[in-house]
Amino acid sequence: MENIQETLMSQYANSPIICNLIDGMNDCLDPSETIETFYELAFNVNTAKGFGLDIWGRIVGVNRNINMSSDVKTFGFETGNKSFYPFNNYPFSAAGAGYDAYQLTDSKFRTLIMIKAASNIVYATAPNINRFLRLIFPKKRSYYLITGHMKARYFLEFIPTLFERHIIYNLGLLPRPSGVLIDYRELPPTSFFGFSGTGFQPFNHGVFA
Repeated sequence: MENIQETLMSQYANSPIICNLIDGMNDCLDPSETIETFYELAFNVNTAKGFGLDIWGRIVGVNRNINMSSDVKTFGFETGNKSFYPFNNYPFSAAGAGYDAYQLTDSKFRTLIMIKAASNIVYATAPNINRFLRLIFPKKRSYYLITGHMKARYFLEFIPTLFERHIIYNLGLLPRPSGVLIDYRELPPTSFFGFSGTGFQPFNHGVFA
């Protein structure tokens, strides 16, 4: 705020009406509160909400409104999608069969923004990609391995959620080194057979991968 006493001519310095009018205008024009609010709601991605996150989404290149694979069972032909079913079992699907439209919450959208921002700048080497995987799946085991000449594979030792599938497959945010053929494996340790120390299951408890 400005010191209004320094701006008043001496003959008006003690006028209560003029001083009150200028004090009121000074309070209205003081930008400090507005700047702080803007910083919290828009500029700082960690605290941004609503429209502020929408701005960040446009900056990094992601949208709050997404389509994700649906678990809804609908009618379809045998040669089509394996999730379709025959007559008299399930109804016809609407346009865009197999997908549901969602609007991400601020929390989910902030996570997506941070992942996309990291994906935009990551230097796609194996060590950097594995650090990136630890960032986006902090409580799950996943890793990137070079499997051959210009070939690599993402191993996910879990079944991704719909949101994680959107990140991995729909948006393709996992780094892809230039010219490298990438494939994916989902291998939850609780479902597959493996040897001692791998975290997989013993004989008669899990199937071969």
